[in-house]
Amino acid sequence: MTEPEVIEMINSHASAAMNSFTIYLTLTFAFLTTIYVVGAKLSKTQAVVVTLLYQAWAISFGLVSITHLRAFDSIAREYPEFMRSQLFTLPWSYFSLAIIVFGLLVSLSYAISNRKESSLAAKVNIADG
Repeated sequence: MTEPEVIEMINSHASAAMNSFTIYLTLTFAFLTTIYVVGAKLSKTQAVVVTLLYQAWAISFGLVSITHLRAFDSIAREYPEFMRSQLFTLPWSYFSLAIIVFGLLVSLSYAISNRKESSLAAKVNIADG
């Protein structure tokens, strides 16, 4: 490949990875906001459905991001002479994987703790009322 072709492929994979990661972040913060605002009002079934939908979509966009970053990493390793910065040679796919897994686990634990707190608050209100 020529240098312009390598740069175009790097740009293409980096852009696609950033777009997918942005969607993942949007889904994560939408889920956290939903759980915070209306989590206590959701039934157990609704909470499970919302959580499963979030997990499925977040995982799919996270995997798309990782796939493009692996291609990016592969091109950077194959054509090191065209890489203008040491930042291109960092293992971005592993970094992204760590962030995505951490975000999924934190979101799930927050949803579970929020449900426990809301059910405890409901029991206290029933006992007081």
